[in-house]
Amino acid sequence: MPANYAVLTGDFVKSRSIAGGQYDSVLYQLEQLLVSKAEPLGCSYNFYRGDAFQILLTQPAAAVELAIYIRLTLLSLGRDCKISIGLGEVTNLRGDVKSASGPAFTLSGIGLDKLPAGQRLAINSQQPLLQQVLAVPLQMADSMLGKLTARQAEALLLYFLTPGSSHENIAVKLGTSRENVTKLLNNNHADYQLLQAFIQYCNSHITRSLE
Repeated sequence: MPANYAVLTGDFVKSRSIAGGQYDSVLYQLEQLLVSKAEPLGCSYNFYRGDAFQILLTQPAAAVELAIYIRLTLLSLGRDCKISIGLGEVTNLRGDVKSASGPAFTLSGIGLDKLPAGQRLAINSQQPLLQQVLAVPLQMADSMLGKLTARQAEALLLYFLTPGSSHENIAVKLGTSRENVTKLLNNNHADYQLLQAFIQYCNSHITRSLE
């Protein structure tokens, strides 16, 4: 059964500890990211309950990539979230994400509820083989993200969101030196090439599942 859509269901970690002013900033930065990706990735989204969100992607191959960007955005602000990706059909597609339904939504929601303690990224698919192929690499990437400092996450986010940008340009945006940016991107816990390869790996496998 083809994975026609991706649904990302997310929940902020320790949201009650976020002060009012910072909470507004966190929401603003996250929404800015989603707005910038709405057209190229075909995504629509909804925030609910104050500390949770749900995103529908018409381009499921980009699901893991977007999940990584969301985590990096929050980590760069000293925060984090849990994200469960559901890959499958949407049987009741509506303009408002919260009123849509189908296996992709069910898999995403149940996956979030069943996330093991300490794990903050998971994927569930209508195709068991695809889910199996992505499960272990996803856990490894999750572990890598969990060890990032806010500065490393910010450098990685700028690198991924500005393709082709030099380390020098990223340094200007971070207000630091090119050498420091290179160190941030090549740190054992912030290996940008490994994370990039992981995103491409997931993209490739999900794309092939649609053929």
